[in-house]
Amino acid sequence: MKVVILSLVAAALSPLPAQSQSLDENVTSLHARAAGSDLEALQRDVTDLAALARRHVQAVGLEAALADFGAAPWKRDANGLHLWGVTTDGLSWFDAGHPDLVGANVNNITDIEGRFWASLAKQSADGTGEAVFSLLFLHPRTGRSARGLHTCFFLQDGQRILCAGAFQDDY
Repeated sequence: MKVVILSLVAAALSPLPAQSQSLDENVTSLHARAAGSDLEALQRDVTDLAALARRHVQAVGLEAALADFGAAPWKRDANGLHLWGVTTDGLSWFDAGHPDLVGANVNNITDIEGRFWASLAKQSADGTGEAVFSLLFLHPRTGRSARGLHTCFFLQDGQRILCAGAFQDDY
């Protein structure tokens, strides 16, 4: 129950993209942006993507949303912006940026600096950690180490966590 309440509080506090635009218009607008190496813009993009993803799941259901999340406009080359997910038990169940991780237990996988990212995702989703957390991980497009920002939320089942992530582009 605590997890659900904290997730609802986090959802209420998270900034939503412009409500006057349709969901499709907001996603298309997000896809057209690029944060480059600007961490403030990157944070805006991941929080916007997470808010839009939550709305899309509510509007079309999880299965249809997941089918959409693997391609543009939900996934963009600029900053490697994409959605990914883990369970509370640490199983990777969805990853538009690193599909080779799906099905793997990622509890013991760390970023390059030793941070356990499945644990950080859960803490982001349940409100016990940073709402937006940083990882040094492989950029999904370049394969090079890059600073990334991620934010997560629980799905209705309370077991699956969906995250938005993006990386600094330094080129």
